[in-house]
Amino acid sequence: MDLTKRQEKQLEKVFQNPKQLRKWIDDVYIDMINKCEQQTKTMIAEYLDIYSICVAYTLRYVCGFGKKRLPEVMKRIWNNIDAFKEGYISVDDCVKDLQDYGIIFKDIVNSENKIKWKNQ
Repeated sequence: MDLTKRQEKQLEKVFQNPKQLRKWIDDVYIDMINKCEQQTKTMIAEYLDIYSICVAYTLRYVCGFGKKRLPEVMKRIWNNIDAFKEGYISVDDCVKDLQDYGIIFKDIVNSENKIKWKNQ
């Protein structure tokens, strides 16, 4: 954080050591950035867990997958997630491929098509 000479003189009136204050502000800023990044990663991990549970639950109770097929399909889903992370699969390629089967990604994520729950 760079200060003009005038700002440093103003800080001297309030604080005894402006360099120490700048260091403290920078430390607080860096700490805030780190906490935000950690909270974001935690939130993403939680939502991925929720999504995985919802997929498995839907496959079980809507599609009727049992003890044999459900673990196999979930393993394939998790393998695909790892393939995305490693760069072996791209989102664009999957979206284009799914369009051939009538699944339009923009229609799926459109808020108008989502289920409206009572408390919303």
